[in-house]
Amino acid sequence: MFFSSLLPKDNYVFDMFDKMCVNLVEGAQILFRMLEKGSAFDEPAIQLKTIESETDRFVHQVMSYLHKTFVTPIDREDIFHLANRLDDILDLTEGAASRIRLYQPKAVPDGGMELVRVLLDSTKLIKEMIGLLRNMKKSERIIQLTVEIKHLENEADLIRRSILARLFEDEKNVFELIKWKDILDYIEKGTDRCDDVGNITEGIVLENT
Repeated sequence: MFFSSLLPKDNYVFDMFDKMCVNLVEGAQILFRMLEKGSAFDEPAIQLKTIESETDRFVHQVMSYLHKTFVTPIDREDIFHLANRLDDILDLTEGAASRIRLYQPKAVPDGGMELVRVLLDSTKLIKEMIGLLRNMKKSERIIQLTVEIKHLENEADLIRRSILARLFEDEKNVFELIKWKDILDYIEKGTDRCDDVGNITEGIVLENT
């Protein structure tokens, strides 16, 4: 398309976004396996912290790029917001894992694995969506992905509320209730930030095609 032909050919920022998205998916996979196993939380939590720290470095590099580069392939404000929201997703994923490690909760409540699966699916869609920003040739697919991510965010909210309703009704140990409420909130907020990424990306496409 005409807009794509006018884009600067500097792919650095897209390369960095792709690296962040690889880490998003890997982080969500680690969290899923962590809950699936239900014990020995230290190692996966440490792995996730390492990935989160690496992503922080990627964000710093993107910010340095913005300070040093006059012409950017997409609006610099969009780059700034995307980098920070991608980082937020991994921060929240790592936050959930660190709390699991700290709290050592008992059995995962019904629906807990499903909620993490929604987060994982959301990160996979984001990885595909951000990858398509490099040339904008598949803007229709990008818009479709933003809709799918929004659907998953809504699903995650419903799942979290359903889990909490059951916990408040059935869980006799108030400490377990508090632990799981905190953990579930982090996971669900991760899907909220996925939706934010979708909204930012959709805005980029609508403005530039």
